[in-house]
Amino acid sequence: MRVLFTARQSVSHLLAMTAAAEACAAAGHEVRTAGPPGTPLSSALRGTSSPAPGWRPDLVVSAEDGAPEDGARTAFPDGRVVRWTPLDHRSADGPAPVHIDPCPPGLRGGPGPGTEPDALSVRQPTSHAGQLPYELREPHHLLRVCLRPGPVGSPESWTPERLLLVARAALGLDVEVIVLLPAAERARVVGALGFLGGPGSPLRFADPELLGPVLSTCVAVAHEGGPDVTLEAAAHGVTQLVLADSRPAGDRLDRIGAGRRLVTAEAPRETGSSLRLRRHLADLLYGGRALATAQRLRSAIAALPSPEAFAGGLEDLAAR
Repeated sequence: MRVLFTARQSVSHLLAMTAAAEACAAAGHEVRTAGPPGTPLSSALRGTSSPAPGWRPDLVVSAEDGAPEDGARTAFPDGRVVRWTPLDHRSADGPAPVHIDPCPPGLRGGPGPGTEPDALSVRQPTSHAGQLPYELREPHHLLRVCLRPGPVGSPESWTPERLLLVARAALGLDVEVIVLLPAAERARVVGALGFLGGPGSPLRFADPELLGPVLSTCVAVAHEGGPDVTLEAAAHGVTQLVLADSRPAGDRLDRIGAGRRLVTAEAPRETGSSLRLRRHLADLLYGGRALATAQRLRSAIAALPSPEAFAGGLEDLAAR
């Protein structure tokens, strides 16, 4: 069977399908991947390559990342289109006959347009890529909180002022704080953080690529609502504080009790904002209910079908 995995507008959505695409290739299918124009990602996926001119798939797994609903169907009229529905999809088009959702049922959208509570499921493996720096592998006696300000340049990424606000709120709870930032960005941010980012700082830094290994040592994470960090934290049983205005991750986590969402429009220097952040973080760290719910969410993710089982399900789907 010829299968195309495609996400025309989002690199992160294509990378989220990596395990499923590689499982299909390992099962003997002819797998191709297509990302945003000018993004040569297919070489990074084992057993897959980009579609050659004239190549036609039997099945198209297309990430619903805001692209027009009929785009994949128009480009490949002979292939059946199945929608991969990422956590933050914003497509307002009509539903496709079949959807695939990597979220456990508790994190899926509720009743209403654009939601697929009965979609097919697949488990995204947690990331163990990379090794923690030595200073982060040392035994730690305080609870750890991860801060993920978001990819640099993205609309939802935090400003240095917002990072300072959240860092101060967390450090007031006597915890270790690990900030995920590229090394090239740390100097600019450290300047904004002042004494918090200087020598002997209570903040630690790690590369964003170490998201999974860092979260495996943390109890809570504050982030910008990206689907990658949301599902990775959920898979590790970590409670989550989402600072985002439009992404649905925070609302869904709040709905089931595994996290909270705060809007980002608060003035960053208001004392009330810092106290509010600290109160929510304290509840996620010590309240009990959020931790228990996050653990149940981790179990729900572990129970989802593996990528190998998902590949077999696609075969059955194509046969029907």
